[in-house]
Amino acid sequence: MVARAGDGLVAHFPDVVSLGGGRLLAAFREGTGHLGPHGRISVVDSEDGGRSWGEPRVAVDGSYDDRDPKLARLADGTVLLSYFVIDWSGGPRHTTHGTFVRRSEDGGRTWGEPVVAGMGMTGGGIDAWHASHGAVVELPGGDLLYPIYGHRADEKWWQASAVRSSDGGRSWGGEVTIAAGEGINFQEPTLTVVGDEVVSLIRTDVVHAYLSRSSDGGRTWSEPKRTDMPASSHHALPLSTGEVLVTYGDVGKRFAERRLTVGRLVRDPAGDWDGYPDVLLYDSGHPDQANPSSAEVAPGRFLTLGFDVPAATVVGVFTEAADFPS
Repeated sequence: MVARAGDGLVAHFPDVVSLGGGRLLAAFREGTGHLGPHGRISVVDSEDGGRSWGEPRVAVDGSYDDRDPKLARLADGTVLLSYFVIDWSGGPRHTTHGTFVRRSEDGGRTWGEPVVAGMGMTGGGIDAWHASHGAVVELPGGDLLYPIYGHRADEKWWQASAVRSSDGGRSWGGEVTIAAGEGINFQEPTLTVVGDEVVSLIRTDVVHAYLSRSSDGGRTWSEPKRTDMPASSHHALPLSTGEVLVTYGDVGKRFAERRLTVGRLVRDPAGDWDGYPDVLLYDSGHPDQANPSSAEVAPGRFLTLGFDVPAATVVGVFTEAADFPS
């Protein structure tokens, strides 16, 4: 077990990042359910590569539902915590208050004030949506990209986009579309830096995830291409070997009717991400699960986090590179 939610709450949407030297930082949402008006974000540390964990502490607890936390460690050691906020009071619809980023310069022990990272999609309309799922990534030149998704108040189809920061996450702008189109909702994009290229893997409402690439630092993107991954709420981790570990909630019902956590090791991420065998990593036995996140705790050794609703816990599964067939 990585962490247990507070009394009367359950844990969802964990994320984990390596801070170096065996230290890991994990974040997760605590709330009364998967959806609901109350949600806060807590963080928890490990000093020994995920074998043991300290006590969770609350990092964000606003007036609304703070959800889907993601962590990123920058080259200078700064840690960024990104998330989005939903106001559920505007029934029968709800709205989002935007996506936010907080900075920590002490490894996640304290956090600065939230910075609004983007509201360009919403136009302030209650019928709009604006959210995030993927973590911030740092480009080789030092700029940061933050993947977001949503739709404007006068539009039907969701789109994936990214905003940019050139000052370490203190301010954001320059929203660029990654994927958009009639007849398909592009949701929950993640970004992975692969050499001089940025790869975006994007959840959709047509079962399979799509993939888009940028060779100019996220300023323009290729036409999104359908993958063979029935991926929901995925995570893509670049490894020390140059490979990428992709973990996701499988909605293809290959292992069970419910969404389970599976993973694949993409040996050549500069090429096609299709065709790699998927491995079952975790099943809580409950229909509400997945949303995994992984960290490389040692060369070729990985820790993938998930959550267990009945036990109100964040859980971790260790794997080795050899566990994933070529």
